[in-house]
Amino acid sequence: MSPFLLPALVCAVITVIHVFAGGREVVPPLLAAKDLPPEVKFLHYYCWHAVSITLVGMTGAYAYAALASDGRVLAIFATLLAGALSLWCLALVLWKQQRHRDLPQWLIFAILTASGAWALAV
Repeated sequence: MSPFLLPALVCAVITVIHVFAGGREVVPPLLAAKDLPPEVKFLHYYCWHAVSITLVGMTGAYAYAALASDGRVLAIFATLLAGALSLWCLALVLWKQQRHRDLPQWLIFAILTASGAWALAV
């Protein structure tokens, strides 16, 4: 069994949480906000979907790496991307003095980064 199945599964779970659970909690209030200009509101909505697409792509990269011997480079890219997202979110939490539990994305992406790094090392 390929070690890349673990980060593929982790990323798939993150994707489902983002799209379904997060989508119910974040998107409706964003779209209902009356205090945001439409350009700001729809830019955030666009970014929401960009993250969804990115997560699906990362899941696909790990799944391809699990199935094909030439997919390792995709797993490297996905792991580097997960690491960058984790570090940026952690930096943002610290910089803007937010609570870690309110913005846990850094930890979620750190777990994905660790699983990807483990799969690459095996």
